[in-house]
Amino acid sequence: MREEKVRNAQEIIKRFRKILEEKVKDTSIIVVLLGAGGRGLKKRRKIRAKLEEEGIIAIIPEDDFPAEEAPSVAEKAVFAEEDVDIVYVDVASWGSATEFTQFHEEKTTAHKLRVLTRQEYHPLYGASQSYLTDLYLSHLAVYGHVYAYSEEGCFPPPEEIILKLSRRYKKLKALGKI
Repeated sequence: MREEKVRNAQEIIKRFRKILEEKVKDTSIIVVLLGAGGRGLKKRRKIRAKLEEEGIIAIIPEDDFPAEEAPSVAEKAVFAEEDVDIVYVDVASWGSATEFTQFHEEKTTAHKLRVLTRQEYHPLYGASQSYLTDLYLSHLAVYGHVYAYSEEGCFPPPEEIILKLSRRYKKLKALGKI
């Protein structure tokens, strides 16, 4: 009798797992990857490839937006769309710092913004007292999405943060939690 109940429970769990796996597979999210050019662009392209393997649509403005469009106008319009789920910005250059400050002020985009900064500039873990670190603290207080990273050390690298958060977001969306 007990063994039969255990087998029934295992079957229910297997069916639920299969349903969940199908929901996650059928769910799509759109993420945007912002950051520095040059090596930063190469890193973002690698991250995009890994996200796409997971069925996550990744946009890199330098690759996906028409060159003749003004980035400050095109990005603002596209990122405000409901279909765009997450906008990651790795603040690693003056350009990405400008993007962060611009989108932090946009109510339609700010809640989607996931800010990645080197550990030494993070308002809770670093010692920097710059204007940008102060803005990170404001963003953290209101939206809660400022992540410290390091290429080596006690914080994960940007790629790991982006992949982990995107995977979880997709699962939560599949479950109807988002």
